[in-house]
Amino acid sequence: MSETIQTYDPRRLVEEVAALLVERGLRPDRDGGSAVERVTAASMLLRNLGIMPTVAPEAWLDLDGQQGYNRLVHGD
Repeated sequence: MSETIQTYDPRRLVEEVAALLVERGLRPDRDGGSAVERVTAASMLLRNLGIMPTVAPEAWLDLDGQQGYNRLVHGD
């Protein structure tokens, strides 16, 4: 019998950890630093705990007609 693969969204983990820190009286700075680094670190933690970091397929869809891409790459 094969073991079921466990999965979790690393972006959700980042939000839950930030909420936990606020609950414990700390003030995480979500605007500072890099969102990519936060998700990468959460993914690394999940993998280290034996959980596959996954993101829902619809999160990867380009629903804004490449406006986000154009803003990042071309500055417009």
